Amino acid sequence: MKRLTVGFWVVTVALETYGTMHAMSAKAQANGKPFWRVLFSGQEFFIWHGAPGWYYPVLIGTTVFTGALTAVYVFSREQRT
Repeated sequence: MKRLTVGFWVVTVALETYGTMHAMSAKAQANGKPFWRVLFSGQEFFIWHGAPGWYYPVLIGTTVFTGALTAVYVFSREQRT
């Protein structure tokens, strides 16, 4: 159960990283700024972007499932001890 939980956390963080990098590179191309300037500016970090149609449903579903799996894992360990 611990490996499954950790695996889903890795997938969730990877999806969020993908979305953030995609958003920043799209913003950099649209504004003609270098990617690193957008990354370190701080003002344009949280931006909406034209993600693929599957991105947000998968990210939200994975995040909710990972949170629920983590809660089940934590509470089942407490009951065993």
